[in-house]
Amino acid sequence: MYHPRNIANNLLQKTFKSPLFSVTTSLGALNVFTLALPLLFETVATRIIGFINSAVLSGYSEDSVAAVGSANSIINFFPIIFSIISTGGTVIISNMIGAERLKRAFTATFTQITLCGFIGAVCGALMLIFSNQLMGFMNLEGAVLHEALIYYKIRAAAIFILAFTSGCSALLRCFGYAKDTVVINLISILISLVLNIFVIKFPNISPVTGVEGIAISTVVSQIISLALSVYYTRKRNIKFIRPKRFTIFLNYVKKMINIGFPAGISGSTFTLSQIISTSFIALIGTYALSAKVYYDNILCYAYLFSMSLGNANSLLVGRLVGAGNIERAKALNKALVKITVTVNLIISLLIAILYKPLISIFTENPLIIETALLVFMVDIIAEVSRGISQVYEYALRSAGDMKFMLIVVLISCWTISVGLAYFLSITCDIGIIGCYIAVAIDELIRAVAAFYRWQSNKWNRIKVY
Repeated sequence: MYHPRNIANNLLQKTFKSPLFSVTTSLGALNVFTLALPLLFETVATRIIGFINSAVLSGYSEDSVAAVGSANSIINFFPIIFSIISTGGTVIISNMIGAERLKRAFTATFTQITLCGFIGAVCGALMLIFSNQLMGFMNLEGAVLHEALIYYKIRAAAIFILAFTSGCSALLRCFGYAKDTVVINLISILISLVLNIFVIKFPNISPVTGVEGIAISTVVSQIISLALSVYYTRKRNIKFIRPKRFTIFLNYVKKMINIGFPAGISGSTFTLSQIISTSFIALIGTYALSAKVYYDNILCYAYLFSMSLGNANSLLVGRLVGAGNIERAKALNKALVKITVTVNLIISLLIAILYKPLISIFTENPLIIETALLVFMVDIIAEVSRGISQVYEYALRSAGDMKFMLIVVLISCWTISVGLAYFLSITCDIGIIGCYIAVAIDELIRAVAAFYRWQSNKWNRIKVY
């Protein structure tokens, strides 16, 4: 009866079934954990594609690893732009569902998906037009630059596919069908894995190989992911009500941008700061650039649980705020922060302990392996801080409070993640470790700011729609 396994199972059941972690509306009940777990899998699935690309290419060429990693630093910036509309739409739709204004919610879904497609097409065109300038920004040269451009142009030509998929996935999650995104991403990953191995390991029979083959494989998996996203959106009968007047459509567009733009700028600012810090590393040498790609491919998994729980929490908080249930929203956040901090700490400690076998997946370079321990130890501070900020920052976002954290992120990213990173890594000549020290300090500042803003209750005065 008192076996540790029974105690643990009882504790988990009480946690998952606690009414604190669920919200019920006329569309049904949402539980933060049953939403977060599919979100976690979806996010891991997305990251695994990059992990697979680097692992497969590491046995092919370190120049190719550096090329793909550098190109992805630019490419990963654009999906954040798509999230501007997805975030704005999700906040509006969640609040309307909480307030039981379903017809307005379905009008917002039409606006969101239409706008995602338009912005995806515009971004794709701009990425191709300015491809040489954007990749030149990464301080690459020779064979690395050549391969990076090949990979980048193929991915850029298909970026609109990612925009549509982002919009469909956001709607599935918003209406409580996060499990469908698990199926979509599982199929996408399996296809990407098979194709990537085929184009690299069987160059004699594959029509394409190297970075070109990896890029085409990724695009094929994204096309299938979009097809499945459209299928599940129709299957779940998510309605798209066209606004009766164009002025109504424009009004929804304005609201989505007003809500989503600060969140998108916040995310893109951090990504851009990492692109710039990666360009600093390129000045040190190709081995350092490859090392950063390897480290980031491992560390990106450390905070995925807190990010998934924060995203799931934002959907519940949006409904609670729409229904005027503010005290429940506060209690929910407080409970979730305890969980995210604990999980992030455990995961980051495990990464630091297992640094040798993890890095050995990618390389046997002794210098890269030796530096990994210091990088992973510094990252522990960053992950604990993210456990706080990703709950409170996403909750503020779902309440329509974006501007305060945008200001904090802008100041912290450019002075710490960029300025301090350059000072430590280049001026002080401590190398790649300087970038990760700067990121840890930046994350700590964001955590303190997000906690302070939520505790101030100023978000409760903002009207979402």
